[in-house]
Amino acid sequence: MAESHVVAALITKRAELAGLIEHHRKEMGRLADDLARLDATLNLFSTEIDLRTIRIKAHRMRSRFFRPGECQRMVLDIFREAQGATLSSRRSGEALTAHRGLEATTVMIEQIRMNAIGAVRRLQRTGTLIVAGRDGDGATWAAA
Repeated sequence: MAESHVVAALITKRAELAGLIEHHRKEMGRLADDLARLDATLNLFSTEIDLRTIRIKAHRMRSRFFRPGECQRMVLDIFREAQGATLSSRRSGEALTAHRGLEATTVMIEQIRMNAIGAVRRLQRTGTLIVAGRDGDGATWAAA
């Protein structure tokens, strides 16, 4: 026999998710209409423009923990302090949490670790950091 409180909670969650889907469908329709109007306006001012050549700008969510560029600078500081040692993304997340003075819960470390991974990948593209190997936490990184 199903537990009534479990069923009620699942029904509530389903209603919430269905509402979110409906909200985002409406928002997508509104954005598509806005884009169509903008394309028509562009064509009025420049008939020879090929709209397919315009690159799409990625939508990025701002980090709630770091200002722009701050995470990358902190990651570099952490690698400077490590003095040539390799660091995993988990250890980088723990060090960032400590630098920010945040409570080092598993959830907090994981969220900040995702920020650190992004910063490390950007630093890898510039040649500042290199992949040094793999361990149980994923890749380990070292200064180039």
